[in-house]
Amino acid sequence: MSRNRKQLCRRRAKRRGFLTVLSAFMMIGLFAFLAFAVDTGLMVLTQTNMQNACDAAALAASQEITAAVNEAGNGGEEVDVDSNSIAVNAAREMASTVAAMNGVYIDPDEDVTFGKRNFDEGTGEWPITWGEGPYNVVRVQARRDQQDVTEPDGRLPLAFGWAVGMSSAELTTSASAFVEARDIVMVLDFSGSMNDDSTLDAIDTLGRTNVEDNMEDIYDALGPPNLGSMPFEPEWLTVTGAPPANGSQPQIHVTFKKKSIDVESTKDLSNVVLRYTNGSTQKFDGLSGTSGTFAGTGYYSGKTISRCWVKSGSNESGDGPGYGERFDDDDDAVREAYGLDSIPYPYDSGSWNDFIDYCRDDNQVDDAGYEWKYGGLLFVNYLLTKKPKHSQTADLWKTPHYPFHAMKNGATLFCDFLEDLGFGDELGLVSYATTARVESFLDEDGEYVDLSSDLITPVYSDVNIIQRHKQANHYDNTTGMGYGIKEGRELLQGNGRYGARPTMLVMTDGLANVGPYGFSLPGGWDWADYTDYDGDGTADYTTNNSEKEYAFYQAVQAANAGITVHTLSVGSGADTGLMKAIAFVGGGVWINVPGGTSIAEMESEMLVAFGQIAAKVPPPKLVYEDGVE
Repeated sequence: MSRNRKQLCRRRAKRRGFLTVLSAFMMIGLFAFLAFAVDTGLMVLTQTNMQNACDAAALAASQEITAAVNEAGNGGEEVDVDSNSIAVNAAREMASTVAAMNGVYIDPDEDVTFGKRNFDEGTGEWPITWGEGPYNVVRVQARRDQQDVTEPDGRLPLAFGWAVGMSSAELTTSASAFVEARDIVMVLDFSGSMNDDSTLDAIDTLGRTNVEDNMEDIYDALGPPNLGSMPFEPEWLTVTGAPPANGSQPQIHVTFKKKSIDVESTKDLSNVVLRYTNGSTQKFDGLSGTSGTFAGTGYYSGKTISRCWVKSGSNESGDGPGYGERFDDDDDAVREAYGLDSIPYPYDSGSWNDFIDYCRDDNQVDDAGYEWKYGGLLFVNYLLTKKPKHSQTADLWKTPHYPFHAMKNGATLFCDFLEDLGFGDELGLVSYATTARVESFLDEDGEYVDLSSDLITPVYSDVNIIQRHKQANHYDNTTGMGYGIKEGRELLQGNGRYGARPTMLVMTDGLANVGPYGFSLPGGWDWADYTDYDGDGTADYTTNNSEKEYAFYQAVQAANAGITVHTLSVGSGADTGLMKAIAFVGGGVWINVPGGTSIAEMESEMLVAFGQIAAKVPPPKLVYEDGVE
């Protein structure tokens, strides 16, 4: 072999030795990368599973809080929400159970924590303060950080960790779920029908005792008003004649009963002359005894008596041949009989004469059997039906007239519930009748509230004070529900907080009966797009009534703006179909209060309904960083 060939062979042998060594080092590096990839994949897979478990556990735990709130909302006036301890134990247990179902261990005492998420007016953000109640946030943490890898929370063993000097890895994940705060606007019916259950017309449905007991409560709440000597229970007018001037003259009392009179005298009767409202007269002669009842006979049978003359003893009037003392059933006589001439009418609108005429001519009074009687009960009915506005009878806000008073008590419960709950909700108030308005100011009866700078406020007591100082027909009579919903939507859109759930509660006892003149739904409108409750492609609610269509249209606009709309209808006169449809399109709940057979039953049902709606907190949402959704 030549020298050159031998040198070439030696160089090739050296090269083969170098490549072997290089390959060995490359194999070590390749194995290390392979081990790293396998263990990294294991770590990522495990952490993903832990994160998913935390998400599910946090949502499940927070649902225990919402369930507890909803349960509390079914308690009516007995609602007592202890927000710092709502379902804490149940939430811990639920988080542990759900995590375990996903193959992840959490310690319910160590890994489940609670906090409060509230709005910061200064920053416009929603920071979370852990450990502070009332609790509306739950955080669930999954840890694998124990050195003993055999423990359920032990570090994750690595398959090839020895190759990189790390036999196990520490993993931690967490998730938080919060109950979203709400911006709530109550849209309440202030129309005239909201006092109907306290009027004589309600006797047929609620019973005479229930209605009249309630009317006495109203009378008492008014002061009671100074009606002179007029009693509360309606009575016929009794006119007392002039005191006798000598021993031959009688003392006479005449009670007018519309179509008859009762006469009592201290002397024997000689004759009685009746004068009817049409001006005709009828005389009864040849009488005996000191008392009697007289009514029209023959042609005059059933006619209303407005005046009479009673001849007894030596009295006389000179009004006709043999006519005795004259007695009248007119405005002057009623005022004099009850001492009203010296008493000013107590309110801004109305008069004693107007009230007296009302007692004689009103259909409700007649149907109740009280026509031509006078009393405080009828005065209450006069105020409720003829002078119900705040500008007419301002003190009516103090009285328990229904269903308005039940609504007021329900709204008070609503405010109290939100206060006890402490979840950061804020509240506004819209009223509607013929028109709608945001209720934001009060300055009367020693109360002053001004919400003009914060129309949706966290100070629920201010809203409550305003609404409690209102009365049925406060401004006007009819029911413009569509205007109320529109006003509520615009209030939420213009004054709601970013990050809060806009929510509306619409309440009525009647039918939408006023709206824009000639309103019709936009072209292409299909009721089935909004009211297909059962999903069969056909509408389950429709109407061709323009006022109702306007109300529903405004509800659709609210829903399209992301507003949850709850509805509450009360009494047999409410349009339950419309209220159900509005709640359906608004993604809310509809609660119907049929009213029961008594005022007390209706009020109890109304309290429960307001409590249930107050408790309809939004479903929990996940948040991964404090205050960041």
